[in-house]
Amino acid sequence: MKQLFALFILIGLANSQTADLYKRPFHGEPKFDIDVLHYDINLKINDHEKSFYGKTSIEFLIKRSNVDTVRFDTETFRVTGVYDDTSSLSYYQQNGSLIIKPLSPLYKDEKRTYTIHYQSDGKVADPSDYNMGGVRVLGLGFFDESEDNPALVQTHSFPEGARHWFPSNDHPADKATSSIITTVRSDWKVLANGVLKSKTTNWKKLSNGMRIRTEGSGDSTTYNWELNLPNSTYLYVMVAGPFEVIQDYHGDIPMSYWVYPKDKKYAKHSFHRTPEIMRFFEDEYGVPYPWPKMDQITIPGIGGGAESTTATILGEKTIHDAKAEKDFPSHWLVAHEAAHQWWGDYITMQNWHHAWLNESFATYGEYLYSSFLYGEEEGKINLWKKKQSYLNEYRNRYSRPMMHPYWEYPNQNFDSHIYPRGAAVLHMLRQIVGDNKFKEFQEVFLTKYAFGNPNTNDLIDVVNEVSEKDLTWFFKQWVLSAGHPQLNIASKWKDDVLTLNVNQTQIGRKTPTKYFLPAKVAFYYKNEVIVDEILIDRKRSIHRFEMKKEPLFVRFDPDNDLLIEVDQQLSLNALLSKVKRDNVIGRMEAATELSKFLDDPKTVRTLKRIAVHDRSWFARNAALKSIGSEMSSKEFLIAYIREKHSQPRRTIISKMSAFHSEDALKLIRKYLNRDDSYIVQAEMIKQLGNIGDKSDISKIETLKKEWSPRKIIQQSATKSLLKLKDN
Repeated sequence: MKQLFALFILIGLANSQTADLYKRPFHGEPKFDIDVLHYDINLKINDHEKSFYGKTSIEFLIKRSNVDTVRFDTETFRVTGVYDDTSSLSYYQQNGSLIIKPLSPLYKDEKRTYTIHYQSDGKVADPSDYNMGGVRVLGLGFFDESEDNPALVQTHSFPEGARHWFPSNDHPADKATSSIITTVRSDWKVLANGVLKSKTTNWKKLSNGMRIRTEGSGDSTTYNWELNLPNSTYLYVMVAGPFEVIQDYHGDIPMSYWVYPKDKKYAKHSFHRTPEIMRFFEDEYGVPYPWPKMDQITIPGIGGGAESTTATILGEKTIHDAKAEKDFPSHWLVAHEAAHQWWGDYITMQNWHHAWLNESFATYGEYLYSSFLYGEEEGKINLWKKKQSYLNEYRNRYSRPMMHPYWEYPNQNFDSHIYPRGAAVLHMLRQIVGDNKFKEFQEVFLTKYAFGNPNTNDLIDVVNEVSEKDLTWFFKQWVLSAGHPQLNIASKWKDDVLTLNVNQTQIGRKTPTKYFLPAKVAFYYKNEVIVDEILIDRKRSIHRFEMKKEPLFVRFDPDNDLLIEVDQQLSLNALLSKVKRDNVIGRMEAATELSKFLDDPKTVRTLKRIAVHDRSWFARNAALKSIGSEMSSKEFLIAYIREKHSQPRRTIISKMSAFHSEDALKLIRKYLNRDDSYIVQAEMIKQLGNIGDKSDISKIETLKKEWSPRKIIQQSATKSLLKLKDN
């Protein structure tokens, strides 16, 4: 399930840092009286009244003897009848459950098929009642035609939304095959899980019983989608509307992109990397794509995406034009949701507190594909950003283990502790076992538990088996415990010996006071870098290295592989060396830290050079933020003209407007319509509201009318126009 941070969709987080997460209800592993084998879901949609009629047949197996009631999850809709073959059964609905009384007790290994009739009566679920304020639909919802989008119907089954549109054993551990038969108005199309088996036009009847069979006379159309492989209910989906469908292929596997008619011209920019992504993950996981087709559909009411099996749902903001590709690429979201077809759909966590098995692997898949697509440096930036997302939640909200069985609502486990933190943890595991073993254990795990519901212990067992190591300690401190190492590091060189002091300072919040931490240390010299390995296995440790010359600076964890916070005070000279010599993350950190030394002329010169000439936009951007107050108008102009990346250009516009407003105004007016980035244009419009005048109004009003991703131009324009008109 996709997050709403670079998202990765995050919903239902805890209320505050002070909340005691351990006071929530404890959930053990599931135990069921029945095992659902198949759902036959038949829906008739009345979009005019915003209601639906349903008939669902459920084939199930009895798992224990003498079962005298059968329970299914049902909310929102009203059940009107329950049948066992032709026999009517007694039933009642209570507290979100449908309780059915069999004609006689049921016994272990018996199979039954119950058919349940129901109707919505126009009622819909309010997501906020289920701690899901981040989405607009739970269950089956109706969207009216708007200025931006056509009318449509969609379902949202995550995490317990299936029970709002069909009766079910709505738990991830009970997988079943399915058919979803949906009747809608004749000008709509329907997408659901699986393969389209049939499409039937329902012709209008005359008063004499004859049917009109001419083009355009269809009263409604019925679509029958079937998935003959087991699938969890939270992954069930049905979307209906006037979609355009673009056909593509991954080998022999059909792939389709479903978009609004107005978005068809942009679809290729959002989805064109999908076949490459599929090939990438097949190689990474060692398992061919396990489903019969792969569709992607864009809808309103969702910020990121949702990984419904064979039919990925993506928010409408996924769509963009060629110009937006560099600032709002969709490939990371497409990759995340595609990875879920293996991690989440092919294998599905046994219970919601094992949700990291879904989301951590999918989020790490984003990083892996980003590194493949853009190179190692961009991969490091991607992973660094993920760590910051987790650290923000850790500092400002709460700390918890990744595997956490205490929750009121399942979605409370879908947070930055399992999305970005989980990705960082998997990255550390990869460094310990190596690339080959990491790939091997993924293949073994996916194959062993194909279409099943493994838990955290199952994964630990496979990792230990494949790596031929006992790595239980790793999972105990990183998955089953909260927090992360916080290290105070100091180094001293004397008499040809460098002494490195490492103190673990983390405390409280159910965080281990002592981590077992394999790490690397790099010693930077003028013409070489020496890397050594150390093991931190105590709260305070001292490490000594013999060397004939003092290094320019010492870098703990030089590849940024570890999920740690480091407090290491470096001298000015060390920072000046670090900002030139370190990797992209180190250079960014040094550029940021050097903002404290702007009274030093060498620092100013160095930062100005980094701001324009560093090979990474990430370091250039950090340097611009640090040195902005010291740059002249001419230097800003040169930096703007040279800069190819939009993020530093946006910083240039912001800083130049703050310190050289008149010259900034000239630059903005000259380049506003010429800049090839929406985010830079949005920043320019913002600054016109701060430093411009009424002569800029007409230009802004023209740009406001044009399309932009996520309406960022319109939003900036609206704010700036208010300022300019008030002035």
